[in-house]
Amino acid sequence: MIFAGAPLDATPRLRARLAALTNPYVIAADSGAATALAFGLRPNIVIGDQDSLDAATRKQLGDVRFELYPRAKDATDSELALQHALEQQPGELLLLGFLNGPRLDMTLANVLLLLRAPGAVLLDEHNEARLLRGGEAHGWTPEPDELISLVPLVDDCAGVTTEGMLYPLHGEPLTLGATRGVSNEPRAAEVRVTLQKGLLLIVRHFPRL
Repeated sequence: MIFAGAPLDATPRLRARLAALTNPYVIAADSGAATALAFGLRPNIVIGDQDSLDAATRKQLGDVRFELYPRAKDATDSELALQHALEQQPGELLLLGFLNGPRLDMTLANVLLLLRAPGAVLLDEHNEARLLRGGEAHGWTPEPDELISLVPLVDDCAGVTTEGMLYPLHGEPLTLGATRGVSNEPRAAEVRVTLQKGLLLIVRHFPRL
């Protein structure tokens, strides 16, 4: 898992989500190290230029490995951390602290990092997002009151089929820049999305913390 620098509260739901992991390899992108520590997780490595890492956090980290970069570089600390994560060939990759920051440009860029990380999941207190590629399907057990949005990324999507949702789709297109797939609701114990062609962002929103 990677902790980046966007604000993240240690809510009961998020704590429970992370507690289910067994011995995770923890990467911190600069000030994300403080967030990891707040969740009781000690980073295996801290990556970045240290422009947002305070002295108190550095002291807490002790002998944790640092991979340092200059401030003037061609990638954000979050992307550098992602590159390191992908080199580990993870079976599961959670991206925390990539959303909710004050900068819209950083949030958008972080969402697009999913293009480089098949199977990765963006997480914050209220949301989970993953990218579905053409020919893939994804199913899950929904939580009470969650909302589900399907958002085309990069181009139109074709052959979108949903199961277990209030507003079903049956092999239908979703158009880039349109909002047809936004704010659906689960109506079964299991839901599933199948995609024939395109890149589709699956966003689950949780009103309850």
